Amino acid sequence: MRNVVVSILMITMIFIVSCEKVVIKAAQQSPVAVFESLWSTMDIKYALFSYKKIDWREVYRKYRPMVSDKTSTQELFDICSDMLDQLTDGHVALINGEQKYTYNGYYNSYPHNFSFGLLKEKYLPDVSYQGIMAYTFIDKLGYLHIPSFGEELTLPDIDRVFEKLVNVQGLIIDVRDNSGGGSLKVDRIVEKLIAEKMLLKYDIYKRGPGHDDFYPPEAKYLSPKNNILAGKPIVVLTNKRCFSSCNDFVLYMSELPNVVVTGDQTGGGGGTPFDYELPNGWVLKYSASMAVSVAGVNIEDGVAPDYFISNSLDDESNGRDAIFKFALEHLQ
Repeated sequence: MRNVVVSILMITMIFIVSCEKVVIKAAQQSPVAVFESLWSTMDIKYALFSYKKIDWREVYRKYRPMVSDKTSTQELFDICSDMLDQLTDGHVALINGEQKYTYNGYYNSYPHNFSFGLLKEKYLPDVSYQGIMAYTFIDKLGYLHIPSFGEELTLPDIDRVFEKLVNVQGLIIDVRDNSGGGSLKVDRIVEKLIAEKMLLKYDIYKRGPGHDDFYPPEAKYLSPKNNILAGKPIVVLTNKRCFSSCNDFVLYMSELPNVVVTGDQTGGGGGTPFDYELPNGWVLKYSASMAVSVAGVNIEDGVAPDYFISNSLDDESNGRDAIFKFALEHLQ
């Protein structure tokens, strides 16, 4: 009889513990808990509240009443996305499987200023490829289009394409529509173009819970390595879709005395993106740092070109690329 009682007690305890675990898990995944986790994570970890002049507590007061335990998954995703949209930050994202929110306002309301199809048809009939990069020669000048610094761009391809461009007297580097990728790819290219060790920017990382609680600035230096094109005249072509590590690339190039940047201001994205998993499994991406130029200018909103040039409606209707045309004439 005693064994039976013990068994019943053990089963009862297991049932209670199991129920408690289910209840705790359900609470953690409740719409209110997910919202609170998202808001508080950003409150502690996001690096750009002060720079963007955003009152995050006021944002909380606006959006928190929209969420209850009866809020559906889709409604919660939409509310959280709308709240994150207040940050106007292309590095901020919310991901639920195939569903993703990300801010694209840094480019979608501006002229595109780029058509590679038009370039090939009107200006560059004999384009060759090294991996994802397109390159060609115009008399003694070179043209190189780098569409991405992502995984599809490899370090060996970077080395090979610059070996092919070694004898040009001037170079156009077109990074329009390049939304970024790996900083190592950017560094490999810049090392080929600088003549001496250079200070290029400062990264400032979030340290503690306060909105202005940062580690001391970290200086970013690069030294020349196989710098086969150092000192040659270069024009970098940009548009609003240049973002993240491409934003860094344009900043670095703008520091070189032999480089001219032309086109539109880049889209920005100076911070380093970090990931955080919310209680329901959604992935939150946020900017954990900010970057400033050697002169102390925050590059979150982009890098200004030396020459602002935009393709007009007349250029587009007549199949002209005014940005490329300026670069070619400048080098010639």
